[in-house]
Amino acid sequence: MYTEEQIKELVQCPKTIVDPPKKINEGRESFFKKAFTLSSIDGNYHFNGFITQNLTFPENFSIGLSYNPKDEKGSIVLLRCNGPHGGIKNIPHHASCHIHSATAERINNGLKPEGEIELTEDYATIETAIHFFLKKINLITKDIKKNFPTPTIDNRLDL
Repeated sequence: MYTEEQIKELVQCPKTIVDPPKKINEGRESFFKKAFTLSSIDGNYHFNGFITQNLTFPENFSIGLSYNPKDEKGSIVLLRCNGPHGGIKNIPHHASCHIHSATAERINNGLKPEGEIELTEDYATIETAIHFFLKKINLITKDIKKNFPTPTIDNRLDL
């Protein structure tokens, strides 16, 4: 059973990159995807990070963190920072940038972990969302500088 304190610790513990971001081609020409592996500084926790973006609709992106428990099969998505990807009547939050967060209650009840949703104005582009995400997950500064350079003058990253 997970607690809210454990979830908070998993998201906020200082992290380092084990395998740097790599482009992944999954046969979906309309999507860009990068994946990377992280661990907590103390080596107790292991994670996967991902960045996806629709190439036709670049505002449709998702940047996330999954936890890989040692004693359980699979992974648990702890956090996703999403761009606006088309609000509809049943899902109005899709019209704005929003954050999906895991809760202990959802994990313990076998539901999609990252079902807690909040609208945000903390980022507006994939570039600013990446840096918001890296700060939120507490990636060490050295790894941010090495793997996620600051946006260029035209505010675009080399994705």
